[in-house]
Amino acid sequence: GNCNPRFMRPTLRDIPSDSSLVQDTGLPFGIIIQPLAQLHPEDAKVPLIPLSTDSPVRCNRCKGYINPWCQYIDAGRKFICNLCEFTNIVPEHQFCPVDVVSGRRMDMDQHPELMYGSVEFQVPEEYWLGVQPRPLHYMFAIDVSRNATGMLHQFCGVIKEMISSNCFQPGTKLGIMTFDNSLHFYNLQSTLDTANMMVVPDSEDVFIPLLEGLFVDPYESRNVINKLLDQIPNMFQSNPVSTAAFGSAARAVLLALKNQGGKMISTLTTLPTIGQGTLKDRNDTSLYGRETEKSLFTPQGNFYTKLGNELVEAGVSVDIWLVPPANYYIDVATVGVLSALTAGEIHYLPNFDISSKQMYHNLRHTVQAEHGYRAKLRVRCSNGITTADHYGNFSMSTATDIDLAGIQADTAIGVELVHDGSKLIKDVYIQSAMLYTTSNGERRLRVHNLKLAVGTTVASVFKGADADTCLNLLTKKFITLSIKKSLSDLSNELDQLCVKVLLNYRKYVTPQASPAQLVLPETVKTLPLLISSFKKSILLRKDSSVNADTRVYTMRRTKSAGIKETIRWFYPPMIKVHEWLMQSDKTRYPLERLSYEKMDPKGIYWIETYGSIFLWLGKETPSELINLAGVSDFAMANPIDVLQENNHPLWNLYNRSMSSHCTHLPKFQIIRQGLDLEIELAKVLVEDEVYSQMSYPDYLCELHRQIKLELGREDQQTAISAASYWAYRY
Repeated sequence: GNCNPRFMRPTLRDIPSDSSLVQDTGLPFGIIIQPLAQLHPEDAKVPLIPLSTDSPVRCNRCKGYINPWCQYIDAGRKFICNLCEFTNIVPEHQFCPVDVVSGRRMDMDQHPELMYGSVEFQVPEEYWLGVQPRPLHYMFAIDVSRNATGMLHQFCGVIKEMISSNCFQPGTKLGIMTFDNSLHFYNLQSTLDTANMMVVPDSEDVFIPLLEGLFVDPYESRNVINKLLDQIPNMFQSNPVSTAAFGSAARAVLLALKNQGGKMISTLTTLPTIGQGTLKDRNDTSLYGRETEKSLFTPQGNFYTKLGNELVEAGVSVDIWLVPPANYYIDVATVGVLSALTAGEIHYLPNFDISSKQMYHNLRHTVQAEHGYRAKLRVRCSNGITTADHYGNFSMSTATDIDLAGIQADTAIGVELVHDGSKLIKDVYIQSAMLYTTSNGERRLRVHNLKLAVGTTVASVFKGADADTCLNLLTKKFITLSIKKSLSDLSNELDQLCVKVLLNYRKYVTPQASPAQLVLPETVKTLPLLISSFKKSILLRKDSSVNADTRVYTMRRTKSAGIKETIRWFYPPMIKVHEWLMQSDKTRYPLERLSYEKMDPKGIYWIETYGSIFLWLGKETPSELINLAGVSDFAMANPIDVLQENNHPLWNLYNRSMSSHCTHLPKFQIIRQGLDLEIELAKVLVEDEVYSQMSYPDYLCELHRQIKLELGREDQQTAISAASYWAYRY
């Protein structure tokens, strides 16, 4: 009856019985929801219930959906909602007798919603919300201003390749527009020899100059589209226009898709300084790494925020490929708000290498991965628990409904939970219900359910804690707070939280432990390490070398990241390749801690970070081991030679990494000890001292010192209170 934890995962598997118990642990209390999460091949698929004349059965009071934890009574004529405990009457045409012993319906095997923790319904017209579901419409809005000329060939080539590889779902429609200081639309009807171009010269006065042929079947109009994609790089190769009316282009996409929803995939290479939504270059490097840097994290003006909300209402998500020249400010905080509000993606590629396969891999994933649009999600909890704050990239029309103009397999949402005042006695139930349209045009309802035990002691709550999920919720929460609080304040709050968790564990679970001993709870013993890594990351560290665009981009990506992805951000795996090559079982990967002291000069290491893969070659590595790794010459090693399909060991390792980096293509780098600069690698070795932040052992010592101070302070307060009591009495 419980859903797969890939879909919904709590920070605490034993729910604290009341709010005071939450305070007594200091642990984050909430859940991470990834509604369309990609399943492992061995996981059971989510059952699909075909469309019928009946709507999914719901509780008449709380509107929760029927699930395995609902209880049938009165011989099957009624059921008790597990969420609000309301007794509902079963409609006559849905009635079925129940088994006297088990209390289950006799036709239970015909109702997956009564058997499985996750289920998906095809839903009738009443769930369409006034818009007929259609296969997804894509609008590729391509920046053709002067800065864009270098990447036009590749971007247009990727679209052509996706069509030839049948990446688009049957029935989907595709449109293409280009923009500089004006907007250019194209009639792509299959009956034409070449696409007809129509220009809107005034980027302030936006309208759509054509209806027929704007969106077409990419396979029926393949020849017309391919010719246009070949022509665009040549048409604008020597474009003297340096400005790009991005705000006007986004407005045009809204007008084109407002009646059915869809997805805008846009490139942008320059700050929008013409048309609607013009921006100023507000970049001030003197703010970098200072308390006032947070002013660069908020959008400039309100044009893009308003437009983003309109796009959400129309069900249009926005993916933006930001490809500025090196050291160029493009204001990710402002133009990227369209992606943040519509649950789209931002790809930030400054000084983009046009020879890279990164754009092809990432764009192909965007189109091929499971995704939907026009989604609305709500989380319901059983009596005694309610939702508080919601964290992620989305919009909220009410205090409880999450609006997702687009939803992808990688999209994760954090929900903070609170007690509503009553003490919990029975099990707790949580249900996530998401109404959405699939990319092939089916309106569906996906429901995930969780049943969790209640913990009545600090020890039981700690026993069921999940450090990785706690970190994901904390990351989303602290990124949300970054527009209000300085990076230093947020970093200090993380320290205080860590101290509180360890202090409370010591006080309430292991009070007999020696004061000289730092006690780490077994289930969250990695939390101090992960928090230390969080503080050293681009997200929080005070570093004047990190530009505002890079920091905001990282914040936006991490804010919607799943649990596995977040861990890779903060503590990537480092594989001991020299040991892995020598063992017979190649499915096991011997790991090493992320510290330079742990790296053997005679070894080879593979480090998988979010954006890069490093192959580190020790300067004393035996030649036979280097040859076994597929490197013919230590001094001449380069990524192109190493990553060859005939180099089976490392090629297989690389493919394994690609499967876990499905959302994007990381950069592959070889670092030879003593020959190559190791500064990029040093940033990843988070257990060492870096960016003026303590090493992990020193951080633990500092936490221990703070805990002893707190314990001493509490002992002193207890002594003073006792003395006051006896003085008053006598």
